[in-house]
Amino acid sequence: MTERGSETERDTDRHAVGGIDTLLRLRRKVDLAEIAAQTAERPRRALLRGLPDLRYRPWVRRATLAAPDPDAIALALATARVYAFATADYPGAAVSLVFDSDGGTAVGAFVLDPTAGTSPVTAFTLTGGVYQILSVPGSTASIATCINGGGIIAGVYADLSGDAHGFVDNGGVFSTVDFPGATATQVIGVNNAGQIVGDYIDAAGTEHGFLGSGGAFTPIDFPGASGTAAAGINANGDVVGIWSDATTSHGFLLQDGVFTPIDFPVSTTTSTFGINDGGEIAGFYTDAAGVTHGFVYTGGAFSIVDVTGARSTQLTRIKNDGMITGVFTDGLTAQHGLTGQ
Repeated sequence: MTERGSETERDTDRHAVGGIDTLLRLRRKVDLAEIAAQTAERPRRALLRGLPDLRYRPWVRRATLAAPDPDAIALALATARVYAFATADYPGAAVSLVFDSDGGTAVGAFVLDPTAGTSPVTAFTLTGGVYQILSVPGSTASIATCINGGGIIAGVYADLSGDAHGFVDNGGVFSTVDFPGATATQVIGVNNAGQIVGDYIDAAGTEHGFLGSGGAFTPIDFPGASGTAAAGINANGDVVGIWSDATTSHGFLLQDGVFTPIDFPVSTTTSTFGINDGGEIAGFYTDAAGVTHGFVYTGGAFSIVDVTGARSTQLTRIKNDGMITGVFTDGLTAQHGLTGQ
């Protein structure tokens, strides 16, 4: 299925994907199987912060889509960018998300039956039109968050006790990644040199980003932030991610040791998630009406990227050839993985 999108879109669920209020604040134990669980009265958070929300929302009952948010474009603060989109839905799954692609293989996660407590979130790969489950040893649930040009896949899994760990899959050889002393760890991004970034929670319950390189770990903390998650890293070692203050969330770029905050104009939250070697950044933001939109940020300018007719769009990566990945929510509130060019 292929779609072309240039319009902004609305997510009609106030708790829908996008923005910091849809991302979990890390805790000692993370049951990724809870992604499949929901209640109409009190939706539950299931992912570590830094990852888009995979929860299915059958309780949303809005009859129409909202008109495009005009603010950023009307104020000449952003432009619209047009992509040809293709959906990526794991066969039979009610919820799918694509986090990344190396051009030949896409990686992500799916949930078959969000209403069943026995249907956990599961990592998958998509190569040449063939979907395969990525079986992470010792896991009860898993998410593949990234893949580099050498085919190294990384992500996060939950063990039998519900503790969250990062993982790296190098040609079928799996390694667990735990930040020293952390109570929960996830890997979110990997570059072609094999450097990884992600986030972890310390014993005091505080969230930090990290860089892993050659077996050594370095914390990443935006100055003055109450929490930080590192989400993407390019070949130059530039890192993007999300930081939070007392009221909201913001994106950031860490380049040559210098942090730069990134906030989409007239947004309430901003998440920067992926960065390519040319410095183009992909992410998503929430506007004043609570609508989630994808964006690409390059040369100091923002472009809005939304799937036409969808209720929300999030971008997770932008590759060197301009390909993007992410997730969108359709008019019936089903969530689909996407790739775009």
